[in-house]
Amino acid sequence: MFTQNLGIDVAGKDFRVCLKVRRETGQVKIKGTRKFANTPKGFQALVKWVENKRIADAPMRVTMEATGVYYESLAYFLHEQEWQVFVLLPNRIKGYFKFLNLKSKTDKIEAEGLAELGITQVLPLWEPASPVMYSIKGLNRERHTLIEEKTVISNRLHAEQACKSPNKGTIKRLKAMLRLLAKQVEEVEHEMEQQLDQDTDLKKQVDNICQVKGLGWITVLGIIAETNGFKLVTHKSQLVSYAGYDVVQRQSGSSVNGKTRISKKGNRHIRRALHFPALTVVKYHDEFTQLFNRVYDRTKVKMKGYVAVQRKLLVLIYTLYKNNEAYDPNYYQNQMDEQKSRQGTMPAYTG
Repeated sequence: MFTQNLGIDVAGKDFRVCLKVRRETGQVKIKGTRKFANTPKGFQALVKWVENKRIADAPMRVTMEATGVYYESLAYFLHEQEWQVFVLLPNRIKGYFKFLNLKSKTDKIEAEGLAELGITQVLPLWEPASPVMYSIKGLNRERHTLIEEKTVISNRLHAEQACKSPNKGTIKRLKAMLRLLAKQVEEVEHEMEQQLDQDTDLKKQVDNICQVKGLGWITVLGIIAETNGFKLVTHKSQLVSYAGYDVVQRQSGSSVNGKTRISKKGNRHIRRALHFPALTVVKYHDEFTQLFNRVYDRTKVKMKGYVAVQRKLLVLIYTLYKNNEAYDPNYYQNQMDEQKSRQGTMPAYTG
């Protein structure tokens, strides 16, 4: 029996593919590699190219990386062609490439590695986001863009008002732009709320997570939409890496020993959504307060403490969502009391 897999390395304007076939003997052969435009015409050209090279009676498998939004249109298109699509988070692919000892990084090499991964590994099939989830994700990103534009205009207005000879016409126009942007943000939030109300189960889960003081429904809903309900996530460390909260260190022998930092090679929309909630939860919940204090005492950098809180918040949202549970504000304290009780009942060491 033959196994065939198409590895696809997707960029913004184009994507590189590699078609590999494994024969019954176990021999793996590359049937072809090529680059296509990341457009509908490019998708059609890909299908035609594959049909000329594929084994007709073997299922067509596709492996690609979840790279921002660039992979989405192609993944949906290939799913409609009834091909088996596998979309993997970057950290899993990185680990497999390290196992293959792929030290160079080019589009062609990555496409070949993805093709090899799809042939040799048992992977979960990719599921397209529901229309509601996909719409919420788009609205949430639109909201972030509007807020960024609002901040830029607000800074320009402040600068104009503070200059020696402010232009009244400029000030008037900038204020009008701020009012328009504020109205548009309200409209987007209203649409998001309407979408949420259409899914009673999702709304209940969001309400459960929002029992955490400092987490609002827009933040929680946005994170759920960005991860498509955490469907690609199988464990916490995978989610942490996907969001760019994994810790990296620059070190080389004894001459270079850099400070640790988060990679930021992940979904920036998630990190941005958790920035302000992290500033708030430390005021209301002991588990986050103590975490912040521990990190700050060790590093003397407040932002590192808040980043640690963001990471813990993300894992908490994931856990509550997966377990379909409401946040219990007494859970952390009960765990601490139970731990102290166990320590108090342990026999004294007499050795």
